[in-house]
Amino acid sequence: MKIRFFLLGTENHVSVSRTENELKQIFASCLSDDGDIQSFDTIRDATTDIAKAVTDSHVLVFISDTEQYATTKKMLSKAFGFTLACDSALLGKACETLGKDTGEEDGDFSVAHAFVPRNAKTFVLPDGLYSGFSVANGNQTIILLPLEKARTSVLVCSQVVPYLNASYHVNISADALKKYNGDRLYEALSLRNVSLAVAGTNTANFLKEYLSLEERPEGKVVISPLAEKRGNLQPVDYVVNLSITAAELMSCPYSVAISNAFYTGDSPESEKIVYLAVSNERETAVREIRSLPGEDISSFLGRCCGDLCVFVCDVLSDDDAFKTDIKTRESAAVKRYKIAIAAASAVLVALLIFIAVYFTANSYSIGTWYDNFMEWVFPAGNPLDDLFGRDPGADESTEGTTEQGITSIFTTEAAATEEASTEEEASSEVFTEENTASGNEQFVVG
Repeated sequence: MKIRFFLLGTENHVSVSRTENELKQIFASCLSDDGDIQSFDTIRDATTDIAKAVTDSHVLVFISDTEQYATTKKMLSKAFGFTLACDSALLGKACETLGKDTGEEDGDFSVAHAFVPRNAKTFVLPDGLYSGFSVANGNQTIILLPLEKARTSVLVCSQVVPYLNASYHVNISADALKKYNGDRLYEALSLRNVSLAVAGTNTANFLKEYLSLEERPEGKVVISPLAEKRGNLQPVDYVVNLSITAAELMSCPYSVAISNAFYTGDSPESEKIVYLAVSNERETAVREIRSLPGEDISSFLGRCCGDLCVFVCDVLSDDDAFKTDIKTRESAAVKRYKIAIAAASAVLVALLIFIAVYFTANSYSIGTWYDNFMEWVFPAGNPLDDLFGRDPGADESTEGTTEQGITSIFTTEAAATEEASTEEEASSEVFTEENTASGNEQFVVG
């Protein structure tokens, strides 16, 4: 059996590549080449490829964006010649889900949610939104599904696969998606040579079974034996704490926590929420996964485990990009510093060369330049001399002058004394001569 897929309106979906990969894994036995899954903006853009697929495929699957879902239904009806009719039960469920009045006229709303071909197999969840279908067209089967991340995956795995297996007696298995997600996770961890710690919650055992850890290389995914009680913590804070604690306890650079399923209503049929947390050395990221109407716990947790595998791979890729960006920034900074240092060095060398040439050409010395500079700055005299005292040379000169003055004083005094002594001696001689002349003998003592 050969199947062709046409994804319509993919420009509004950033996760379309993941949808394509999931389809490739689930329907690998029914796809011949990569061209069997194609993406287009509208069904009109796919006209040529649809015409070709009609000639060589058993099943044509159209997965259309919800914004153009009604238009796609109408065009498929015209192209393949089947008539659409309103299913009042589906319309009532859709109006109840969206809080819309059933008596209000809205053609596109009714077509998108409730119009299906007569006697067709209907693919729809209990909320009645965006009903899909399968209708026979000669020897071919035409299938239409909404392109909405979680809804598409649930419809394909829970309704389309069983229908095709029963109709064409094939053995398509959605379990191939488990192996694919597990392989991606282990390849990402092995490529970076890191391990992943898992907080030991009740859902950790479900994740262990999903990944089939017994068949995987040991040491890449390790389950923490402990998990603290939630207490009064909010679910988001709880899974963050669980994830960080698991990383510390198991000494792993990466860790995850998957919470139990929290009911938003009072009954098991109410919406359920699971929180996923992934931690690295820088931060912890959290995602919220909500169940779809009619999705059982086992299927919901399986989808959460698949999302967790993709989540971890996204974090690993983001870390690679972050590290690359850091290295790029560091290299750019080093380059800028080198350029700045080289430029500063060049300016300094040029300045030194200019000064040397200028001084040489003008027969200048550093001392001459300094004196001229200080005279230019302080034309009335350098005030700094008063702040720091007189010149040492001047002090020495003054000191010498003082010493000479003192010496001259003492020399003058000595000369005066000597002169006085001479005068006294002369006087003595005079008195002696006079006394001798008079005949009286005189004695001078002293």
